[in-house]
Amino acid sequence: MKIKDLLEGRVATWSNLISVLRVLMAPAIAVALYYERITGDIWYCKVAVAVYLVIAVSDFIDGILARLLRQVSRLGQFLDPVADKCVILIVAVTLYYFRQFPLWMIGLIIIRDSIHIVAGFYLFYAYDIQVRSSIAGKCTVVIMGLCGLIFLVNPAYTFAGYTLQHISLLFIVVCMVVSSIHYWHIYSKFYFTGKR
Repeated sequence: MKIKDLLEGRVATWSNLISVLRVLMAPAIAVALYYERITGDIWYCKVAVAVYLVIAVSDFIDGILARLLRQVSRLGQFLDPVADKCVILIVAVTLYYFRQFPLWMIGLIIIRDSIHIVAGFYLFYAYDIQVRSSIAGKCTVVIMGLCGLIFLVNPAYTFAGYTLQHISLLFIVVCMVVSSIHYWHIYSKFYFTGKR
């Protein structure tokens, strides 16, 4: 299986366009937080939150739109998770610079996503298997999204001495471990046996 096979069928669909726009919108969050920092105007934080929520909603809508309009394609199934990973990384780096998002978590995200991307390409090329998101993987993305929103809004609440930011980071780590084990369980047989 080759990359050109992803371009079979419809390419220019609404859902694919939304996936691309989602990635292009993510840097606007960094711009808004930069202006918040230099001006001290909280309005820019509200803009960043609004853009973040539009990105989050568009991630939910593009899959539904593809099914409703019967525009599900191999490219779309490939593009959606790649767009998610790009957006997560852009937002994580932005929050590192403007909201003290921990560098170790960015490293963990990069390592996890790199492994998933390499494994996904291997399965695609060797066995014509397109890796799809599992429920555990989707839950991880949702928790990451909530964590990003918490860091963006930057609330000062604490529970048992832990901030909402720390608690959300803990949930991300747990979800990453669970989803990685789940993916390994599902796809390891292809690596070791070559059987579907």
